[in-house]
Amino acid sequence: MGSLSLIVKATRLCNLRCTYCHDWRAGPNQTMNFTIMARMIASALRDEEHDVVDFIWHGGEPTLLPISFYEKAMLVQSRFRRPRQVVMNTIQTNGTRLSEPWARFLRDNQFSVGVSLDGPPEIHNRYRIYESGRPSFHDVSATLDMMRQYDIPFSVLMVIDEDALEVGPKRIFDFFVQMKIKNYGFMAATPVNNPKAPPNTFASHYVDPKRMTNFLIKMYDCWKEHGDSSIKIRELEDILGCIQHNKSHSCNLVGNCFGHYYVVEPNGEVAHCELFQGDTRYTLGNILQGDFKAFRHSRELCALIEENQMELNEMQQHCPEFAVCRGWCPHERYLSVRHNPNHTSNCCGLFDLIQYVRHKMPK
Repeated sequence: MGSLSLIVKATRLCNLRCTYCHDWRAGPNQTMNFTIMARMIASALRDEEHDVVDFIWHGGEPTLLPISFYEKAMLVQSRFRRPRQVVMNTIQTNGTRLSEPWARFLRDNQFSVGVSLDGPPEIHNRYRIYESGRPSFHDVSATLDMMRQYDIPFSVLMVIDEDALEVGPKRIFDFFVQMKIKNYGFMAATPVNNPKAPPNTFASHYVDPKRMTNFLIKMYDCWKEHGDSSIKIRELEDILGCIQHNKSHSCNLVGNCFGHYYVVEPNGEVAHCELFQGDTRYTLGNILQGDFKAFRHSRELCALIEENQMELNEMQQHCPEFAVCRGWCPHERYLSVRHNPNHTSNCCGLFDLIQYVRHKMPK
C-alpha cells in the first residue's frame, strides 16, 4: 500500500514569534491560493501510487486562514478521492486562535490535531510569545480545555531547547500529568540549515543527538515509574514498536521517507520534507508545473535517495540496532555532520536510547 504525507504550508504567516523558530514569514504572498491548493490535492489523490494520503496543514500558523479555506479543501478532496483511498487530515497549530466554530469544523471533519505546547509555563512563556512580547501559555491551555469539551482527540508537541534541558524530564513529565495530557512528543530544537557549514560548526538552538538521547532516557524512567499505560510518548512508543513489532507510527524511524514525504509551499514549490528548507538540493519543482509522479522520478530526488542509501549502508554494517532505528531521520544526520562535535557516520545517535529501552523491557 503506497502512502503519501504532504506537509502543506497553507500560510507562512504567524501570530507568534517563538525564539527558536525559523518557519514564519512576513509580507505578501505568504498564503496558498485556491488554484495551488486544488492542484496539489488533485495531483495527490489522482496518483494511483497513493492509497493513503495524509494532508498535514501547517504554517506559520494555519488557523490564520479562515475556516472557509479548509472547507474548500474538503470539497476538493471529496471530488478527487478514489474508491477505497484513505484520506486523512491533520492540523498543527500553536493553539492560540481556536474558537468554537473551529472546534466544530475539526470535529465534524475528523481532523487529527497537534498543538504546540512547550511544557510548563516557565518554559513555554520564555519560548512562545506573541509579536507584542505577551506570553501565550494561558491561551493554549484554554484551547486544550475547549478541545476536551468538544471531544476532539489531540496530541501535544514540545520543542526541547536549552531551558527544557535545564528544567529536566521529571518536571516536564509531572507537568503533563498535572495537565492530563496523555499523548505527546518531543522534538529537538534545530538551527537554520546551513548547507555549506563545515563539520563542528557552532549553531544556536541545536540540541545534538547525545543530549536528546539522555533526555529521553530519563523521560523513559519517569514514564515507566509512573505506570500509566494510557500515556503515549511518541518517541518512546516508536522505539518500543520497532523493537517489538518492527513498526513505527511516525516518520522518524521509517527509514524510507524519500518519495513519501513532501512539503508544499504557499507558492506551490515542492521539496522533500519541510526540515530541509533553505537547501535548494531538496527542492523538486512546483505543483503548477509538475505532479507527484514527476517528483518521484526526478533527477533531484533520485540523487537524494542514492546519497541517503549510501549513508544507511555504512550504518547498517556497523550498528547492531540498525533494524530499529533504520538510520533515524535524515535531517538529524544532516545537522549532525555539520554541527555535532561527536558525529560519527557509523551511528545515527539513537543507539544508547534503544539499548536502554531494550534492557528495561520485561524479559
